[in-house]
Amino acid sequence: MTDDLPAVVVWDPDEVSVLVARGSHVLDVFREMRALLTIDLGAPEGPGNVLLCFCGTRLRLPAELVTRGVTAEAC
Repeated sequence: MTDDLPAVVVWDPDEVSVLVARGSHVLDVFREMRALLTIDLGAPEGPGNVLLCFCGTRLRLPAELVTRGVTAEAC
């Protein structure tokens, strides 16, 4: 979790992680994660609400993000 990000989801290649702005809604996070993965990193589009890594592996959002839906950091 972090404050003062320029967007809801920010790729940090040095840390091989994705930071999510504190207070973000889970649907916004999912939408921006999908865009980051498919557009920026060239990942294949997953079916439905499945996020895929650029290598094709299924990605899961942290449980605390999915259950609370308001704050999280995805790594």
